[in-house]
Amino acid sequence: MSTETRLYVESLEGCLVELGQAEAHHATHVLRLRAGAPVELFDGRGGRAQGRIAHVRRSEATVEIVERLPAAQPLLPRLHLGFAVPKGKRLDWLLEKTTELAAASLRPVVFERSVAGEDELSDHKRQRWLGHCVSAAKQCGLDMLPDLLPPVSAHDFACAASSAGWLCLVGDLSEPCLTPAQALTRRQERDVALLVGPEGGLTDAERHLLREAAFLSVRTGSTTLRIETAAVALLAACRALCE
Repeated sequence: MSTETRLYVESLEGCLVELGQAEAHHATHVLRLRAGAPVELFDGRGGRAQGRIAHVRRSEATVEIVERLPAAQPLLPRLHLGFAVPKGKRLDWLLEKTTELAAASLRPVVFERSVAGEDELSDHKRQRWLGHCVSAAKQCGLDMLPDLLPPVSAHDFACAASSAGWLCLVGDLSEPCLTPAQALTRRQERDVALLVGPEGGLTDAERHLLREAAFLSVRTGSTTLRIETAAVALLAACRALCE
């Protein structure tokens, strides 16, 4: 991994790239980079380039592309996480750690026992999620960001994952359930959908719905976990077992 400062940009098109407001502030006021400083850029979709700071003005910064690097490839299998939304900083932690584990997509899912209100799922709040994902990717050297998808019902998540032909797993201690290792023997090179429900648990109707959509119940232990712990445990287990 490059030792140069890594900065996120929405697009790598052109010879000069203007940093977004947050990245420009970080580069100029936190890192105190000046014109001529070498940096590495990534666009969160695999695009990478080496560059140098061309212009700095207040909280604005422009980077000159010096060399375009080979595109990064996503880690396989692609792991798609649907999750009940925890509140406050617990959600921030979930976003950071699932990004570090190279989740391909993150989608909030509304269950009958969900506790997150509409405010936590608003477009404004979800725009802030990107910042947590970018920060995590920069720290751990990832060039791919997860797709941050809008919230859906448990029904819609289940139908979409099943229709896509993915191996579908849901964290659930109810019997019968498998370990992640047992469930992943059925993957057959497919993407994997992972679903983590609310701390109040799934309702009987939701369990029936998920069984009908070919979801397999899996457990990562015998204890009841918080949403963010369950999401990271399940994602980490699947990532490790697939590599």
